[in-house]
Amino acid sequence: MTRVSRHGQRGGAGAAVVWALVLGTGLGWSAVDTREAAAQAREVGDASDSDGHPGTGEDHLPAAGDGARARGPGGSDNVDEPGAESGAGIGEAECGGVVCTDLAAAHSGGHEEGMEGDALRLQPIPVTTTIGRPVGARQVHRPTTVLHGDRLQRGMGSSVPATLEGVPGVHSSFNGPGAASPVIRGLPGDRVLMLEDGHRTGDIYWTAADHGVMAEPLTSERIEVVRGPAGLLYGANALGGVVNVIRDDIPTRTLDAWSTMLALQGESVSDGVAGAVVSRGAAGPLDLHVEGAARRSGDMRTPAGRLEDTDMRVLSGALGASVAPSWGRAGVSVRGYGSRYGVPGEFDGVLIPGGHPGGVSIEVDRLAVRGLVDVAVGSPAIEQVEVRGSGTLFDQREIEGTLVGEDVIGARFEQISGDVRVLARHSALAVADGLTGAFGMALQGRFLEAGGASPGTRSGRELDLGVFAYEELRLEPFRVQLAARHDLRAVTTDDLSDIRVRTEERRIVKPVASRMFHAPSLSLSGLWDLADHWTLGLGLSRAARPPTIEELYSDGPHLADFSFDIGSPELGVETGHGVDLFLRSDHRRVELEVAGYVNHMRRFIQYAPTGETVFVFREGVEPRETPVYEARGEDALFVGAEASLDLTLVDRWVVELSGSWVRASRVDDGDPLPWIPPLNGRLGLRFDGRILFGSAGVRAAATQSRVPRPVAIGESTARPVEPTDGHVLADLSVGWHLITPHYDHTLMLQVLNVADTAWRDHLSRIKDVAPQPGRNVQLTWRAWF
Repeated sequence: MTRVSRHGQRGGAGAAVVWALVLGTGLGWSAVDTREAAAQAREVGDASDSDGHPGTGEDHLPAAGDGARARGPGGSDNVDEPGAESGAGIGEAECGGVVCTDLAAAHSGGHEEGMEGDALRLQPIPVTTTIGRPVGARQVHRPTTVLHGDRLQRGMGSSVPATLEGVPGVHSSFNGPGAASPVIRGLPGDRVLMLEDGHRTGDIYWTAADHGVMAEPLTSERIEVVRGPAGLLYGANALGGVVNVIRDDIPTRTLDAWSTMLALQGESVSDGVAGAVVSRGAAGPLDLHVEGAARRSGDMRTPAGRLEDTDMRVLSGALGASVAPSWGRAGVSVRGYGSRYGVPGEFDGVLIPGGHPGGVSIEVDRLAVRGLVDVAVGSPAIEQVEVRGSGTLFDQREIEGTLVGEDVIGARFEQISGDVRVLARHSALAVADGLTGAFGMALQGRFLEAGGASPGTRSGRELDLGVFAYEELRLEPFRVQLAARHDLRAVTTDDLSDIRVRTEERRIVKPVASRMFHAPSLSLSGLWDLADHWTLGLGLSRAARPPTIEELYSDGPHLADFSFDIGSPELGVETGHGVDLFLRSDHRRVELEVAGYVNHMRRFIQYAPTGETVFVFREGVEPRETPVYEARGEDALFVGAEASLDLTLVDRWVVELSGSWVRASRVDDGDPLPWIPPLNGRLGLRFDGRILFGSAGVRAAATQSRVPRPVAIGESTARPVEPTDGHVLADLSVGWHLITPHYDHTLMLQVLNVADTAWRDHLSRIKDVAPQPGRNVQLTWRAWF
């Protein structure tokens, strides 16, 4: 069998672009957002503290002028006074259950007649809430991070998980740049809910180590991360948290003029280049969103050499339109995504544990159609009714190589998924002044067809009906939030024959049956405004997650890990009981969030080594003794803490400090769980100049020696996960910004891992053989017209 030649010529084209830009400009990566730079020349309301010093720009965006108007139901303009509780301002509108700001419109707004650039007013960044009502950052009832502007650009990676790696408590499970998925507070896979504009991404990132998140970060308007159970509106499987990539594909504001964002990115570590264009404007009664992006990279370079089969090519695009009649707004969007990426099997002639010799090529295509109808009712009992729906076609092909000139498809997953959500909001009721909330229901479905030589799981279906309610009561200085959800989920497969596996040690027989699950979830939280700019929060939650098709019905070898996976059709609902305590400050000189949490997981589902083996015979590959893993539900305890601090020392000089820690063990015997990130953090110094700016910092992780005890596998003994040494990496960035009445430009240069240090990430599936990326010179240019 020969390895597939996937992505054309690798090598110097991307590197030539990167180095030409670097040598030609000497300028680049910015630590200041373009919108912040426009605001730093003056003191405007909330944009400066009591001493007149500008904020950091990480929690605020400017409002747009006449170029874009946020329009609520009924066509009325949504304009809040500066400093209003909601945090929504001109140029902001709901998108995907959140309130978001159109970056391009915000820039074009300053170009209208009579609207000078230095007159832009900063508004508090609104963040996701369970009912999609706009709130400021200090009002959120969960530890929350919003990546936008400079913070988003500084961390912009080749995937959404890579972009999130600087967020406290968020890590990435790594099996090459294309095969990465987020891990929040040590909880991986299906426990992290990935959304685009409030809709599920429709891919299968959670099912295996060779699958990734199919979403392009370069075109994102902002990315919101809510840690802890926070997805009652979206489903029953957000035990770890929610990641929402916001683009506003269906325009949710009335646009008066066309505006465009252009972006280019290059990086040396993979000879990678990427480009994107996003344009928004009006065509008669229609508000339009048009978007396109492309990304290409070669094999990743490590300090010890190139890691083959890690190249990647991505094409994505979207088209959306909406209208705003007198009764509200309606719209539809279509988004396409295609990716071709490699999963490594060897490094420097050594087979990666669990890897496939010669690597694997994965081809993914996704098409999503989404719709919105938003109706203004006008009654306090039901103020607004929103109906959202989506349907996604997904196709993933995993190619092991070629045999007699034909591709060998190791696994193929074809999936149709969709959801319909009806949400009714109410304003303050007579029974309790200050009581606001929402209620609704959601129907979700997933139809999976698994095929190929060894998909590892049976085909199956999941249907979920959920009802939910959310209420918030304001009793100054306290705010109390109560949310509840109940899901009824049916999981079945057409193949109801018993799971039968003959290992080298015994015969396994498991009856297969269709299952019905009840999953009640409940959340109670409160905020206490201790003093100006200081808030204390406490959250109690019970969140439930029914098992998936794969966890119930797997019965075969899995290409990603070269493991033999056996599901457990008798698994019960995984339930987390959690406590969150956090302190938050939004002062101009001290922006702080410190959180501690405890999460007791009942029937925590993971694939555990059984100590047994089977011989797997694969076409074109030598028979191989393969370890058997079984899905089990065992009680586990997660205890952790996370913190982030931005401390302004003097004008424009900011100290950045962040870190996270989590400890996870099985309750029965105290044995550590596998793949838990070590204590880690970042320390940096940032200079926020008006034209030139930059930062310097270090990222560090402690040694992770707390790993599961060794287990017997066949005649040998091995650890499920090996310990990982700690590391310290240095990063530098400089940048240049130009703003005129007609356009904004930001050119940003960042050097990651300056010393080209060889390091291992504990969540990397290749860490026992290959180190993580070496020195990486990244250059990004963004322009708004």
